[in-house]
Amino acid sequence: MPAPVAVARGLNLHLKSGGQPLHILKDVSLELSPGEVTAVVGPSGSGKTSLLMVLSGLEQATAGSVTIDGTEITGMNEDKLAIFRRKSLGILFQNFHLIPSLTALENVALTLEIADPAMPWKAVRDRAAQALADVGLAQRTGHLPSALSGGEQQRVGLARAMVGGPKLLLADEPTGNLDQETGAHVIELMFKLARDRGTSILLITHDPGLAKKADRQLRMNEGHLSAMAAA
Repeated sequence: MPAPVAVARGLNLHLKSGGQPLHILKDVSLELSPGEVTAVVGPSGSGKTSLLMVLSGLEQATAGSVTIDGTEITGMNEDKLAIFRRKSLGILFQNFHLIPSLTALENVALTLEIADPAMPWKAVRDRAAQALADVGLAQRTGHLPSALSGGEQQRVGLARAMVGGPKLLLADEPTGNLDQETGAHVIELMFKLARDRGTSILLITHDPGLAKKADRQLRMNEGHLSAMAAA
């Protein structure tokens, strides 16, 4: 069996809201395998996005450990985490977070330029163009986000998340701002890219139909993570 891409053990997250302590994640453990799509479902406020934030290192767990691609990120400082994310993680958000003044190609290329400032521009451009072609946007490379539909913008986001060849893709409600047909197309592309490349996906979603397309479904409820029985 291949080694897991990500391993979380005993994650707990305590935060304060209005001066009151909140226990957000409660002894959460999971493993994510190469090429596997794992969907996490659950009500709002159950801790789904907090789990994603901890796995990405954007939030530090109060207790527990996270290991991604063989590297434990628990306790890493912000500079080391930023470097690690550039090389091993892709993140896809519900809100597209594209830079309005950059073209589709430039938005994707920026990820590579930040990850490897020494990479020649031709190599950056070619890889970014290929990433956009992989999501069906070969003819839209020179368009600004304002000239793209919502579905096209999210496909740019997907190209940006995948262009560096991440081991793990974290997707937080990636179809939340899209109509059903457009969202289904984006998900199909995302799953195909990840499975073809051996990238593990952790997908946060409220959509049970979307969750059923994943290889595995987990449920988050009041900070606890549990497996869902196969239908």
